[in-house]
Amino acid sequence: MQSELEALGAQVRSLGALTVESAFGEKECEQLWELRRGFSESLKATGLTKLNQDVTVPRGRIVDLVRFADQLQERFGFPVACFGHAGDGNIHVNIMVANPDDTEAQQRMDAALDELFGQVIAWEGAITGEHGIGLAKKRWWPAAVTKENLKLHQIIKNALDPSGILNPGKFL
Repeated sequence: MQSELEALGAQVRSLGALTVESAFGEKECEQLWELRRGFSESLKATGLTKLNQDVTVPRGRIVDLVRFADQLQERFGFPVACFGHAGDGNIHVNIMVANPDDTEAQQRMDAALDELFGQVIAWEGAITGEHGIGLAKKRWWPAAVTKENLKLHQIIKNALDPSGILNPGKFL
């Protein structure tokens, strides 16, 4: 664990991180969580719309993901901010949009998300690490799971909701 933490810290610093913090123990961990919560709030305070994507990649791909996010920023013209819980590979890739209701901006947002989720899937990651699929990621779900997994979800949905009255059309 310690050697992985040191290696990850070195990789992140090589990308230009100003600081790399780690914590052990309840008090120290809570201080880091407070910093993480504050970072998310600071993104909201920019006045931009924050498209928070909680993707998960194998830990060996975290640096690749940050580099990929930088490329998305360059190609699509949106600021992109990444943070997360590196220990489990869950990184929040936040695409920051000034005018999300603009048709051209929506097209660029969709294209950026197509590329992000496509790359995460190619790396054998998950398009969600903790917040679920919901409506926002519904269109990418079939590409993210096997046909067998899709069928299993439908079987469970049908067993629990045979009349189709729970969240109709929202997920399956």
